[in-house]
Amino acid sequence: MKKIDLHIHTKSTNQDNGFTFCIDKMKQYVTDAKLDCIAITNHNFFDKTQFYLIVKELDILVLPGIEVDVEDFHLLVIHKNSDIEKFDAICSDIHKNWIDHNNSMRCNLLIEKLGNPNDYILIPHYQKDPKIRPEFISLFGRNIFCGEVSSPKKFISCIKDRETLVPLFFSDCRISNELNPLPTKQTYVDCGGLTFGSLKEALRDKRKVALSRNHGNNLLEIFPDGQKVSTGLNVILGDRSSGKSHTLRRIFEWFGDENTEYIRQFDLVARNDAEDEKKFKDYLTENTSIYSRDYLSNLQTIVDDIISIDIDADLNSLDKYLISLKEHAQEKSKQDIFSKAKLYSEDEFPIKNLEGLIKLVESTKHLLSNIEYRNIINKHLSQDSIKSLYLDLMQTYGEENEINAKKEWINSLISDIKSKLQRKSSATMIKEVNLLSVALNKRKVERFREVVETARRPKTPLRKKKRGFEVVAEIGPFRRAAELKEISRSNRAFSNAYNKYDDPYLFINELKKIGDPVEAASYAKYLVKVEYKILNKFGHDASGGERSEFFLLDKIERADGADALLIDEPESSFDNNFLRADVNEIIKEMSKKMPVIIVTHNNTVGASIQPDYLLYTKKDANGSEVHWNIFSGKPTDQVLKSVDGLEISTRDVLLGNLEAGVEAYEQRSMTYENLKN
Repeated sequence: MKKIDLHIHTKSTNQDNGFTFCIDKMKQYVTDAKLDCIAITNHNFFDKTQFYLIVKELDILVLPGIEVDVEDFHLLVIHKNSDIEKFDAICSDIHKNWIDHNNSMRCNLLIEKLGNPNDYILIPHYQKDPKIRPEFISLFGRNIFCGEVSSPKKFISCIKDRETLVPLFFSDCRISNELNPLPTKQTYVDCGGLTFGSLKEALRDKRKVALSRNHGNNLLEIFPDGQKVSTGLNVILGDRSSGKSHTLRRIFEWFGDENTEYIRQFDLVARNDAEDEKKFKDYLTENTSIYSRDYLSNLQTIVDDIISIDIDADLNSLDKYLISLKEHAQEKSKQDIFSKAKLYSEDEFPIKNLEGLIKLVESTKHLLSNIEYRNIINKHLSQDSIKSLYLDLMQTYGEENEINAKKEWINSLISDIKSKLQRKSSATMIKEVNLLSVALNKRKVERFREVVETARRPKTPLRKKKRGFEVVAEIGPFRRAAELKEISRSNRAFSNAYNKYDDPYLFINELKKIGDPVEAASYAKYLVKVEYKILNKFGHDASGGERSEFFLLDKIERADGADALLIDEPESSFDNNFLRADVNEIIKEMSKKMPVIIVTHNNTVGASIQPDYLLYTKKDANGSEVHWNIFSGKPTDQVLKSVDGLEISTRDVLLGNLEAGVEAYEQRSMTYENLKN
C-alpha cells in the first residue's frame, strides 16, 4: 500500500490566508507521515522553479499540479512528471485568465487548454465544497473517475455506493512553519511500483483505495504519531485526569467543528430549575420555530393586509365627504363658472387590482413547468391546454394592465384639472372618498377579529412521537403582558398593547407603537400563543431529568447529517436503564454511518454497547516528568497497544475502569448470586 497526498499548497495566493512556504516543514511532513507520493496543487498557479526545488529535496514521487477554479467547483489537475515545460505553459494561461478576469474558468475552455487527457489525473471536489455537479462530470467523460471528499464518513459512503466516483481523502494543507500538528488526512493506494501511470490506473478502482495501510476502511489514522480510531464505534476509557477529555478534544479538532456533533459533559443538564426552564424553552424555540412559522404564516398574511388599514382615517374621510356634499348642495345656487364645470366634481376611474390574476398566471406557469408530478397533471390536463391557458391569462394580464395604465394617466389629468378649477372657484368641492374601499376595510377588520378569535381557541395541532417521548404544540391566547415581553426577548413594555389584546385590530395598532424589536413581519406570533411541551411515556409533562434524556436522544439523532459524533461521559447525567435501553441503541445506529467516539467510565456504555475499538488513556509520572500514553485495540484483543510498542491487559483495563477492579467486580457478582438464590 502506498500513502499519497495529492492536494498540497506551497504558494500563498489571494484564495489562501497568507503563509510562507517552508521546505524543512515539507520534508518533515513527508518523513513523519511516511508519504510515498505528493502533488503540488496551488490555486490557479504553478511555480516551476519551486517545483524543481521540492523534487530535488524529496526522495519520493512528486507530481506537478494546479487547483483550478472551474465554473462553480474546484478541480485538481495533476500532470505526469515529464514535459514540465508544456504543463507550465498551460498553467500560465490558466493563471493569466484568473488574473485578467478574476473569476473561474469555463469548463469547455479548460478542456480545450489541457489537450491530451492521458497526460492528467483530474480530481474534482466531489463530496467537498465547492463540489462538482453531475453535468460537469459528464463533460469530461471517462477522464474523471475519482473525486476528493471531506471526511472519512463520505469516503466510506462512496466506497459502498457503486454509482459514485472513487473517493480520495487529502490534507489540503499549506506547508509553512506554522503547520502544527502535521496533517494526518491522506489516502492509501494498493499500487506496486509507483509511477504516474500505475497511480492513475489504481485510482480507477475503489478496491484499491483505503483510509489505513493494514485495516482497510475500518480504522483511521488520526494523530501524527500513528494513533488510530475506528470508523465505527469507539470507547475511550481512563482514570480521572488521565487525558480522556483532552484526547476527545484533539479528535474533535481533527474532524473540525464545521460538521461535527460534539456533546460535552453536562452540556444538556442545567444547574438549577430556573436555568433548566430557560434551557428547555430555548431548545424548543430553536427546534420548533419552523412549525410556529408554518402554523402562523396564514394569519401573518392576513395581518400584512390589515396592517395598512386605518379605520379612523376612513371614518374621518367619510365625515369630510358627507360635510362637503351637504355644503355643496346648499351652495348650488351660488356656483360659479368653474364649479359648474363637469370635471370640478368628477370621480377618478377605479384601478383594478390584478393580484389575483398575477397569482393565477404564476400557478399556471408552475403547473406547466412541474416535472416531478408531470404524469398526474397530464392525466387531467394536457400540456397544450395548460400552455393555451397560460397564454390567454398572460394576454388578459397585458390588456388589463394597459387599461389600468390608461386610467392612471387619465386620473392624473382629472386630478390636475380639478385642483386648478378649485383654486379658481370659491364653491365647496366635494371631498373625495372611496366608499367601496371604506366598506371593504370595515369588513376586513371584522373578519380579522373573527379569524384571530378562531385561531386563539385552545387546541393541540401537533403531536410528534420521538423515542418514548412526545413533542406537542398547544395553541391558545396569551394570559398576561409578561408573556408577550418574553416572546420579544426584550425589555420593552407590553402592558398598553395587552390592554387591547381582546380586540386584535386595536392590539396590532398598539404593537406598531412599540417598534423595535416588534417587527410587522412577525405580528402573528403576538396574536396567538404557541406553547411546546415534552411529554413522557405516561403522557405527563417531562421532569427535569426526563427533559435532559430527551435532549440527549434528540441531539444524537440530529447528528445524522454530521461527519462524526463525539460524546463526553453521558453517564454523568443519566441512569443506566436509560443508557442501556435508549442511548446505546441510537449510538449503535449512528456508528454504522459515521465515526462515533464516546468517553466513559460506565460499564453500561463502555461494555454493553459492544464497541468496535477501545482507547485507554494513561498518565505515567516519573519524578517531574509526565508522559501521556494512549493504548488501543479491539475489545476482543488480549492486550491494548500504544504506538511506541507498550502493552496493557485489555481485561485489566475493562475491569479497572468499568467495574472498579477485579475484587469489586467479584464481590458484586457474589452479592447478585446470593440474592438470586
